[in-house]
Amino acid sequence: MKSKFVFRKDATQTKTLVKAGKESAKNALRASRALGISVSYIENGILYEERPDGQVEEKQKLAEPKEAPFTLTKGMVLHAK
Repeated sequence: MKSKFVFRKDATQTKTLVKAGKESAKNALRASRALGISVSYIENGILYEERPDGQVEEKQKLAEPKEAPFTLTKGMVLHAK
């Protein structure tokens, strides 16, 4: 008996999922505005809050990702203290 592949590289499936995600985001934004709920989002490392009246307020700048002090390689042994 052959096992079935659950995940596969399929461009049409990926496009469909991206399209569904965009449509869901549009619906969620529209519903939030209708209910008078503010929406928060991140753009270019800055956290913004958009109010139902359309006013956008910058809340805070997010921290830059730090580089690791060393790189891990396959087979490396880590010793915990």
